[in-house]
Amino acid sequence: MGPDLAIFFGRPLRSQVLAEELRAQGLSVTIYNDEGMSGTYTPTPLAVLPALSRLFSTRHQIYLTSSCFVPAFSLYLNWLLRGLPYVFNAVGSMSPTYRERAACRLLGPRVGRWFYDALLHRILLGARAIVCNSQYLQGRLAHEFPRHAAKMLTIYNGIEFERFASGQPMPTNGTSADSVKLLAVMTWDHERKSAGARLLIEAMGPITQKVPQACLTIVAHVRYHWRYAHAIEAFAATKPWSSAIKILYNQTNIPDLLASSDLFVYATPPESNDSLPRALLEAHAAGLPIVTTATAGCPEVVEDAVTGHVVSYDTQALAMRALELLADSQTRRAMGARGQQHVRERFSWQQMGIAYASLLRQISAGGPTL
Repeated sequence: MGPDLAIFFGRPLRSQVLAEELRAQGLSVTIYNDEGMSGTYTPTPLAVLPALSRLFSTRHQIYLTSSCFVPAFSLYLNWLLRGLPYVFNAVGSMSPTYRERAACRLLGPRVGRWFYDALLHRILLGARAIVCNSQYLQGRLAHEFPRHAAKMLTIYNGIEFERFASGQPMPTNGTSADSVKLLAVMTWDHERKSAGARLLIEAMGPITQKVPQACLTIVAHVRYHWRYAHAIEAFAATKPWSSAIKILYNQTNIPDLLASSDLFVYATPPESNDSLPRALLEAHAAGLPIVTTATAGCPEVVEDAVTGHVVSYDTQALAMRALELLADSQTRRAMGARGQQHVRERFSWQQMGIAYASLLRQISAGGPTL
């Protein structure tokens, strides 16, 4: 039997699947969260005092979280006061997000930035291991926090492969039968990250000049930051090719939208909070070729000239590669098939579970973490 693990907050579905993989590896796993699948988790309010109260009533061998700040700082206090080890799973570059949040605080950006940096430093200091979801993120965090670099490693997240591979083509309202369909799926939770949509919108200018029937659908996940959505809609409306752009929000039929598309495009600026965009994994799982920018962890998913194209963060460069693929359906299909195989082999839940199980066993044995 492996070590006794508590997953203390995380994405509900991913926590559940990871727990199942770890149990298959012989670990005992309990999930604490404020939401999840009925019967598979212990309800825990996501607030400082209730979370701490629940945490201090438990005694597991190891704890794991991918959430900041309440869960991660709670685990730091649990380690400080009770000596119980924890693993922090970093899933994105946090500093850009914290800088943006700090600028909005009443105490001002300097005080806010100091507060967030100090909190993050404590979380990393107490962690027995810091798991990054991309090599890009590991390098970036090691550069920002060299003191903690020896505790960092990369474990890629798994993907619900069959779900995205089984989408069914669907009619798209407002587009003709002979339309050439480009698709982007993005999360707009940070100003720099959402700016990638502007590059995609700009790229549709030269694309529609060469392929007038081309259309771009941007599916945006927006929870709190609707100001980004309003700004991007206004930006798209100023373009002469605005009729070729459609923006949808918080869609649940992503597999079918992927199956209905010819090409997936994605852009994220340098210094955004992106790490390894999950949308790229989903697009490749669906068998789509991808044109993306050589920023964040995008090159770790898309193999340039093999499963798609990786270009500089430049409108013309992205448009040129997109046009090449739109003109060659045979190459698109071949790249999409190779991308699908690449994701199946490299980003499976089983591989993720095996890597985590190995790490957690090392920690529980008291040996070197990495």
